Amino acid sequence: MRFRWMMGIVAAFLLVLLALVPLASLTAPVTAQQQPPTPLPLYAIPNANFEVAYVSSSIDLLSSDNRTVLVANMLSDSVTIFAPAEDRLYGEVPVGDDPRSLAVTPDNRFALVANRMSNSLTVLNLQNLREVTVERTIPLPGTAPVAVVTGDDGIAYVALQLSNRVVGVDIATGAIVMTVEMDAAMPTGLALWGEFLYVTHFNDGTLSLIYLPQARVINTVVTSRDAGLFAGLTIDISRATAYLPQSRLNTGLPSVTYDQIAVPLVNTLNLRDLAIDPLAGQINLSVADRPVSMPFAAAIDRFSQRLYVANAGSNDVSIIDLTTGLARGHIPVGANPRGLVLNADSTRLYVHNALENTVSVIDTSALEVLEVVPVSQLNLSADQLIGQTLFYSAIDPLMSSGRLVSCATCHFDGLDDGRIWAGFSEIPRSTPMLLGLPETPPYLWSGAWNELVDLELKIRAWQAGHGLAPDLPVNPTADDIFFGLSPDLDALTAYLNSLRPPVRYAPDSPANGDASRVAQGREIFEAESCASCHVGSAGTDLSAYDVGTGGVFDTPTLRWLWLSAPYLHDGRAATLESVFQQGSTHNLLGRRSLDEISALAAYLRTLPQSE
Repeated sequence: MRFRWMMGIVAAFLLVLLALVPLASLTAPVTAQQQPPTPLPLYAIPNANFEVAYVSSSIDLLSSDNRTVLVANMLSDSVTIFAPAEDRLYGEVPVGDDPRSLAVTPDNRFALVANRMSNSLTVLNLQNLREVTVERTIPLPGTAPVAVVTGDDGIAYVALQLSNRVVGVDIATGAIVMTVEMDAAMPTGLALWGEFLYVTHFNDGTLSLIYLPQARVINTVVTSRDAGLFAGLTIDISRATAYLPQSRLNTGLPSVTYDQIAVPLVNTLNLRDLAIDPLAGQINLSVADRPVSMPFAAAIDRFSQRLYVANAGSNDVSIIDLTTGLARGHIPVGANPRGLVLNADSTRLYVHNALENTVSVIDTSALEVLEVVPVSQLNLSADQLIGQTLFYSAIDPLMSSGRLVSCATCHFDGLDDGRIWAGFSEIPRSTPMLLGLPETPPYLWSGAWNELVDLELKIRAWQAGHGLAPDLPVNPTADDIFFGLSPDLDALTAYLNSLRPPVRYAPDSPANGDASRVAQGREIFEAESCASCHVGSAGTDLSAYDVGTGGVFDTPTLRWLWLSAPYLHDGRAATLESVFQQGSTHNLLGRRSLDEISALAAYLRTLPQSE
C-alpha cells in the first residue's frame, strides 16, 4: 500500500510538470546552442561600508590625526613629515634614489616608499614622528618601482613600471609573496579595494584588474581610444566608480598642430562591469574647465561629488562637479603637481608640487590656496632644475602655446611614448627615447639636427612656443648657431643631457639572462658585421643610411633596446626579431635561422652591458 501511495504522488507530480513544460521542448533534441552559457567566475564588488579604497600617490596622510602629511621628494631622495595646520616640521628622512610613491599603512606604524632609480622599497618606522627611522630597505625583483599601495593585509603592492610586473611584499619580513606578470606594458598607478588591485598602464591607457586571492590578472580594459599618460586613478567606493585622468594622443592625424597633440581627459569607469560609464562617460577638461595639460592624479570627495584633478603640465588643479560634469573651480598651484590627498572630512586638499619640493594646502570650501609649504631642499644644479621645469611645462609661452603640450607629453622621464606619429612629417615617425643623448648626434630620424640645442626648432614649430632664444631669426634653421644665445635653452639642453634610464641595479635586465644565448647572439652580431655601423658603446657611427625601409635615416643607438619597442623609423618592427625579417640591409632570412635571429635579438637586449 505504501508503495502504491508513493507511486501515486510521483505520477501526480509528473502530470503537473508536463502541464508546465511546452511539448516541443520535450520532443526536440537539446543542442549545445540551446544550453545556457557557463557563467564566468563572479567577483563581488567590495562593500563600501567595510572596505576602504587605497590609491598610490607621492603624498599621504596619517589617518590617526588627519593632519600629518608625508611626501616623497623625488628631487631630494627623501621623505618629509610635517603638520601644516600646526606649522610643525617633524623631519626629513633620506630614502632611495628617485622616490616616486609613498603609502602609510592603515595602522599608521609604517610608511612605504617606492624608489624608482634604486629599484627598492624603503620601510619607514613612524612610531616616533620626531625620529622617523628606516626600518629596512627591500631590493625589488624588477625595474622602476613607481607606485606602492597597502591595505590591512600587511602586504605592500608595488608596480615595477619597466618590468611590466606587480609584486607583493610582506612588510614585516621583506619577502616577495606575490608576483604578477602583466600583459599590458608600463604598470604605473595602483588602487587597492578589498580583494581587487587596479593597475594603470602609462602609455596605452589600459587598466588591469588583479584578483589578489588568485594573484592573477582577471581582466584588462581599454579605457579610451589613443589614451596615454595614464599615471593614477581614484575610486568612489559608494558608487563603485573609478575616475581615470589621462590624455588622448592624436597620433593618427595626417597633419597635427600643437592644440591637437594631446587632449586632457578623465574617463569614468563603472567597476561593476568594468565599462566606461555611458552616462558620465568622458570628461574633456579643456571643455569642462579650460585648456590644461597632463591630468596626472585625482582625488574624490564622494559626498559632495567633487573630483579634484592635478594637471601636471599646466600647474593647476581642476575641480569638477560630477553632477554636471563642469568645473566648480580652478586653482593654480606649484610646478608639476603629481600627487593629491584629501583629509578625512574633505576640508583640506594637499597638492604635491614635484618639481619644486612644495605642498600647496587648499581650503576646499573657499577653493583657495591657504599656504605653500617648502618640504625639502632641491638636490640638483640650477641648470638642471630650470631645464627640467621647462621640459615638463605647458604653461610657459616660450615653450608652448595653449597650455596643452610639453616636451614630456611624448618623452615623459626621457622615455618614449611607444607611439608612431603620422602628422609631424611626410612619413610616420616613431618617438625616440631621450637617454644618453650627448653621445648620439645628430638628432631626429632624419639626422637634421646636428646639435641638441636645435630643439629650439621643435619648440617653435611643434609646440608653437615663442622660443627660448629670442635673438634668432623668425624662421631659424638647423644651420643657425643656437648654443650660448639663451641661458634657458642651454639649461634645457643640460637637463636632457643628464637623462639616464633606471637600469643600473635592474635585476631583470636581459644582461642577467642566458649567458650562452647572449654569447651566441654576440657571435652572430660580429659575423654579420653589424658593428660596421653600430660602433662602440653607443652603438652608432653617427651617420645616415638607406637600409631598405623607405628612405635615408640616422643610425640609431643600440643602447637600452629592451625599453624602446617598436623599432625602425616608423615603428614597423614590433620586436627586435622582426627587424631582421624585413628591408634589405638588416634582413637575415635565408642566411640565418629563426633561432639564430632570436639569439641575436637576445644579445641586443643586453646592451649596454656596462655603464
